[in-house]
Amino acid sequence: MGNLIEIYKTYDPMEASLAKAKLMDEEIWFEITGESQLTVTMETFNTPLARMALKQPIKIFVKPEDEERAKLALYTDKSNLLNDDYEY
Repeated sequence: MGNLIEIYKTYDPMEASLAKAKLMDEEIWFEITGESQLTVTMETFNTPLARMALKQPIKIFVKPEDEERAKLALYTDKSNLLNDDYEY
């Protein structure tokens, strides 16, 4: 992986997909390890518990110059689903 910095680690494939989507939305280049395709692996292996038991996390790496932007993209909640500005 050379000069890349690990920015995110999870055992949950759905969480990894969300992290990838956030980085893609911000047009940040990244590499990912530990990701498996359900068509190739058994579905039971791709569960968070199975990944933890086998010590197979999904890791996302970015370039050092993108580290701050990536952290901001991953850890900032831009959703407004829970805003309480709706009238009941």
